[in-house]
Amino acid sequence: MGQGFKETQEAFTRYVRDPETNPPPPGSRPERMAWYAKLFFNNIDSTLENAFPALRASLDDDSWQGLTRPFFRDHPAHSPILRDLPAAFAEFLQEKPELADWQRELAAYELARFELMAEDADPAPDDLDQAGDLLAGRPVVSSLARLMVSVYPVDRIAAALEASHTPEIPPAGMHHLLLHCDENGAPFALALTPGSAQLFVALAEADGQTGHALVAQLAEAFGRPVDELLGFAGGQLAEWRAQGILLGARPPG
Repeated sequence: MGQGFKETQEAFTRYVRDPETNPPPPGSRPERMAWYAKLFFNNIDSTLENAFPALRASLDDDSWQGLTRPFFRDHPAHSPILRDLPAAFAEFLQEKPELADWQRELAAYELARFELMAEDADPAPDDLDQAGDLLAGRPVVSSLARLMVSVYPVDRIAAALEASHTPEIPPAGMHHLLLHCDENGAPFALALTPGSAQLFVALAEADGQTGHALVAQLAEAFGRPVDELLGFAGGQLAEWRAQGILLGARPPG
C-alpha cells in the first residue's frame, strides 16, 4: 500500500468525521464527498437512536446531534462492528455535563437492554429439572438475568418517554431492577424490593446450594426466623421461574 493511498485514506476519514473543518481528499468530487459524510454520520446516528430511544426522546434534535456529532467526530473507534457502538456511546455520555444525572443513568439502562437482545443464553445444565423443587433443589438462574441498582426509576422514565409522555423525575433514591428477556427475545425489567434483590443476589452467587439453604442464610443475616422467610421466598422463586428468570432446579447434593 503506497504512502499516497494511505494519505488519501486518512484525508477521507478526517473529512467524513468532521467536514466542517477538514478539506476533502485532493482530487475528489466535493458533492460526492459531502454525500459520503452525510451517509456515514446518518448510519451512526440511526444506530444510536435505535439503541437509546428513550434518551433520544428526552432531547430535542439539536441537543441530540450535539452529542452524536462530537461522538462521531472525536471518539476513537476501537471496533468496526456497529453493535459495539452503543457501549462506546454510553461511556462517552458519562463525560457530558450537559446531560442530567438521570439521563446518564437512563443511557446505562438502555445499553443493558440493548446488550441483552444481542446475547445468547448459556445452555441449561444436563441435570436441570424445569419443574424441580426450587427450595429442596438447587435453583438455576438464567444467564441473561441482570440486576441493576439505579438512583432513578429508569424503567418508568423510559416507558414514559417511549410513550411520548413527560416523565416524572423523583428525588434520588435507590431502585433495584431485574432485567431479562421474554420468550420472544424482548427485554423487560422488574422492580424489586430490597428483600427480593437480596434473594436474587444470593441465587446468583450460590455455589451449588439449595434454595432452602440460601433462605436460611438470608434469615440469619436479617435476624429473622427461617420459616418466616420461606413462604415469601418460595412464592418469589416460583414467580421468577414463570418469568423465565429461573430455569428450574438441579437435584441437591
